[in-house]
Amino acid sequence: MASLNNTYAQRHYESALDFFEQGQYDKALQQIDKAIKNSPNNPDFYSTKGVFLHRMNDIAQAIEAYQAAVKVAPDHTFSHYNLGLIYMKLNKVVQAIQEWEAVIHAKPRDTDAIFNIAVALSHLGKSKQAIPFYQKVIEIDHEHVQAHQNLGVIFRDEGDFVKAKYHLKKLRELDSTYVEVVESEIIKCEEQEFLKKLESDSNRISGNLSEAGDTMLSNALIALIEEHFDKALDLSEQYLAANPEDLQGRLIQGQAMCGLSRNSDAIAVFMRVLVDSPDCIDALFNLGNIFLGMGELAKALEYYEQLKKIDRDYPLIDENIRSIKIKLTGSCDGDD
Repeated sequence: MASLNNTYAQRHYESALDFFEQGQYDKALQQIDKAIKNSPNNPDFYSTKGVFLHRMNDIAQAIEAYQAAVKVAPDHTFSHYNLGLIYMKLNKVVQAIQEWEAVIHAKPRDTDAIFNIAVALSHLGKSKQAIPFYQKVIEIDHEHVQAHQNLGVIFRDEGDFVKAKYHLKKLRELDSTYVEVVESEIIKCEEQEFLKKLESDSNRISGNLSEAGDTMLSNALIALIEEHFDKALDLSEQYLAANPEDLQGRLIQGQAMCGLSRNSDAIAVFMRVLVDSPDCIDALFNLGNIFLGMGELAKALEYYEQLKKIDRDYPLIDENIRSIKIKLTGSCDGDD
């Protein structure tokens, strides 16, 4: 009886294919349903029904048919593969990947399923994770054009231009229709490679310059503390030639000038600092000291009092202000 049912099922199956080729889809579905009824454990009949429904754009019913096939035969790769295509079209990317993984589980060298997983991973923004899948495709099929193309693009975007150019050149060798596209992509790779190298060199050079500049400024400060004012001035001015707006460099320059009794030059430096940074307490304190040393008490007091408004606890500021006020008062009393 089972043998007879299988015979009837095969006849209905062949009839279904004929009707489908003729475009008589309703009759094709009727015949494939009869085939399934006579042989309910044949996964090919369910998957064929899935193909019919898929082609008729009845996606929901097609999914059910393919799922019925894999329920009967869990390793039915054709149904898993087509389910993956449907899920991918529905933007159910993770489910699509799961179906293609099922294909690979049964057929580890199925390049179509492996390639589709790579594409799906890229679609999810996981291009790095896609790389080994594309590489596996090429390991199995050295002349897989699309795998070489996609790897070329991924490696280009990742900044690995050597690998990118390798795969793009392989693409050009394998398919002459890609010659112009490949040439354009290789030029882009070489441009990006050049810019990357330029940026790297620039960062290395600027890093070295920054390190050298910091050392120079530190040496200038040490020279100032040790009262080697000529050396401090020379180093600070070398540093300022490359960093003209640096506040610390300008303050050291002004203090070195003051140490060399170049008061007018020092005043000019500190005045310019205050133009850019009106609340710079170091500039205010140094101006107060210079004018105090020159005997211009009123100007010294003016700068000390400005400083105190900004920082009431600045060392010696109260003492300096009090001392100047006493002197100014005494000077006024003497005049009287």
